[in-house]
Amino acid sequence: MNEKQMPALVFKIMTTIMSVMQIFRNIDNEIMYVGTKYGDYVLDFGCGLGFNTIPAAKIVGSKGKIFALDINQKSIEIVTQKAEKYNLKNINTILSDCNTGIENKSIDIVYLHNTFPMIKNKNDVLNEIYKVLKINGKLSYISRFGSQLIGKNMMTDKNLEKYLRTEYNTELIKHKNGHSIFKKIK
Repeated sequence: MNEKQMPALVFKIMTTIMSVMQIFRNIDNEIMYVGTKYGDYVLDFGCGLGFNTIPAAKIVGSKGKIFALDINQKSIEIVTQKAEKYNLKNINTILSDCNTGIENKSIDIVYLHNTFPMIKNKNDVLNEIYKVLKINGKLSYISRFGSQLIGKNMMTDKNLEKYLRTEYNTELIKHKNGHSIFKKIK
């Protein structure tokens, strides 16, 4: 796909913004809103600093698995350190811009939180997500200020909903305060 890691300075600025913004987010509520539960297989696409990865790993437990994908090596290192700190053995990190290497139709939930605006090749990412999601699997989508500030080639929530419905056989099942949950129906 040829996405590029953001430059070190931009990564530092972005992680600082995300760390501050985390104070104002209720990540546990975001994870529960999508319906994450014990035993789920979750792909955290663009896992960043693991804000979703770590709490989700605790919820899915020993029967579940979290795949934490990011293009930035530093993000993968941070998530790995956090997993070790909390003794979470159900987290697999993936250093990639798109290709997950995950078996088709094996994922219950994909978190696409604060990542999509920064992706240039959006179709490649959506194709990969659709490929790994199970039928009735869910895509949790959030795009907040920090990702929109750095992102290019913006797509509005309404355009994304229409695009996912027509191109990827999904339906919007929930939407609240900029958090959309889509379900794969075919």
